[in-house]
Amino acid sequence: MDDGTLAIDVSNTHTSLGLWRGSEHPLAWKIASDPARTADEHRVLITQLLERDGVAPQDVSSCVIGCVVPELAGTVEQVCRELFDVEPLVVRPGVHSGLPIRTDNPRELGADRIANAVAARERFGAPVIVLDFSTALTLDVVGPDGAYVGAVIAPGLGIAAEALSRRAARIGSTELVAPPSAIGRDTDHGLQSGLVFGYVGLIEGLVRRVREEIGADAPVVATGDEHWLQALLGQTDVIDAYEPLLTLDGLRRIHERHTAADRGTERAPAG
Repeated sequence: MDDGTLAIDVSNTHTSLGLWRGSEHPLAWKIASDPARTADEHRVLITQLLERDGVAPQDVSSCVIGCVVPELAGTVEQVCRELFDVEPLVVRPGVHSGLPIRTDNPRELGADRIANAVAARERFGAPVIVLDFSTALTLDVVGPDGAYVGAVIAPGLGIAAEALSRRAARIGSTELVAPPSAIGRDTDHGLQSGLVFGYVGLIEGLVRRVREEIGADAPVVATGDEHWLQALLGQTDVIDAYEPLLTLDGLRRIHERHTAADRGTERAPAG
């Protein structure tokens, strides 16, 4: 593993950064994903985060970026060049991820989902199912042969709660925690039951169907850092592991594979 590898995951809500310096346990930071923020502002903010943990820009020897926000892609690449004096690896079609992708349109698969699948397969074997709780819920599937075979995409719990609050005139927002019982004794508890327990039912039903289709009792790995996620995880036993830094770890692993493939020390299929 290269020392000083900085992985950057730009999602719709947050931009997460993880720095590996010869250890499996990275330093990690998070900022809001704001397309209005300039490269200069990003540079200052990231520098402050690094300095807070005793990291200088010269401690970063390589960068890998996964970005699903097109308006921020160029800005983050520019920051890596100017702040760290490196050419970042941007995870996109043609990058050597080592993950065969067997879908109808592999080029539409986002970098974050490729990274999740790479990290989950490396750490838990194949088959494996990844649940990423974010703006949307994505369920990505690696089949028994180690290839990425497809996904399920559903609205995120936060989005569902917001939509219900907006469209129902007499229903306000509610805290996304599990109520004391499935049958709500008041409106708040009824909402919590429908949202939290209903979402658990969605997850468990999807996992069951996916396992049936791939013909294997695949382990389920969850990732994400939504404020309501811990409450949700406590309500189901279908999830085998929770890995909050799974996407960053996958980006770091893709960087290793791509670099090795470029050097001719590893033959990895394009993913």
